[in-house]
Amino acid sequence: MKQNSKKIFFLIYLVLFEFAVYLSNDMILPALTIVVKDFNAPTSLIPLSLGIFLVGSLSIQLIVGPFSDRYGRRPTMFFGGLIVLIGNILGAVAPNMPLFFVARIMQGMGPCFIGVAGYACVHELYEEKEAVHVISWMASVALLAPMMGPILGSLIMIFEGWRMIFFTTFILCFIGLLGLWFYMPETLNKTKARPIHLMSILKNYIEIIKVKRFLYGSLSYGFLFGALMIWISSSPLILQDMLGLNAIEFSLVQIPIFLSFIMGTFILRYLTNLLTIERCMFIGLIICSFGFLTLIGMTFLYPTSILLLIISIAIFDFGYGILAAPLNRIVLDSTHHSKGIASALFYFISFAIGSSTCAIYGEIYNGKMFSFTFFICVVMLISFGLLLKMRREKPE
Repeated sequence: MKQNSKKIFFLIYLVLFEFAVYLSNDMILPALTIVVKDFNAPTSLIPLSLGIFLVGSLSIQLIVGPFSDRYGRRPTMFFGGLIVLIGNILGAVAPNMPLFFVARIMQGMGPCFIGVAGYACVHELYEEKEAVHVISWMASVALLAPMMGPILGSLIMIFEGWRMIFFTTFILCFIGLLGLWFYMPETLNKTKARPIHLMSILKNYIEIIKVKRFLYGSLSYGFLFGALMIWISSSPLILQDMLGLNAIEFSLVQIPIFLSFIMGTFILRYLTNLLTIERCMFIGLIICSFGFLTLIGMTFLYPTSILLLIISIAIFDFGYGILAAPLNRIVLDSTHHSKGIASALFYFISFAIGSSTCAIYGEIYNGKMFSFTFFICVVMLISFGLLLKMRREKPE
């Protein structure tokens, strides 16, 4: 088989696995109110469910990077895939909320291995602009998960119950991993494989974190990602509990939001042919700003308007689709260290901030739209400030 064909099949199966991993999070969203009732748990645990998912990645993020740089991208990916499969089985049979959360943590480890091993492999296979194109395409396909996930989860929940959701994502993950077994290349040159020495690893991470452009960019991306996670984790509370939508209606109103992200990634492909990736990033930033300004206006003037809420979040997601991939590449290119260890630290910071914002929001949520808008605006302003500081710094 030709090399280009192998690359295409690798990307297809990587996207399928990524899609399945994120689907495992999004399909359960409309069922969370049922899950907490089944386990006699408080509804305040609903936002925490997504935070726990992110904790899965956070818990091993800094280990996976050195592991990937030592043993290769393929062994790292398949080790992570096995953990995800076990997590799906555990979720399907969990008898209580603590074991349900353990299953969510294991599922949440999936993005860690995808981000470190899978995306590092993509960066090593392609040149800068081509890599940005590929990653934005992958992200747009993977974002079908939050668009389709709630609908599929609602339908499965109606006919088979919420536990069948875990069996469904198990099957999809298994198919994706099976394809990767045959088509995923090993892009780590054996001569560049690095032995795992804890002190050396710690030294590398300290060196990377001292690069201010990397630090500010990673923190900015983390808060931007946190804003997105706040919406995803709190949407059952806002749309179902506050605004009274049922599971199917909840799923349907999510479609334009995540469709707008996909549109943003498509626009990005054309923009990168005309502009530098830094200019593309700031176009996305402007659109995101307009989205959250619309959210502020909606909160004060029409706080119960579902239409305006969806429009404002959709505008933000459209800008995020343009902004995310260029910012990712700029941050990783700001240091001379390997993509594996740099990706690990980058995603560690992102998931740490994302899970923290979800946990904090669960504590401050008071059943009013203002608490959502206030918190998401604070997070966005921090992200924008850090992004401007990053721009002033030079790469290593």
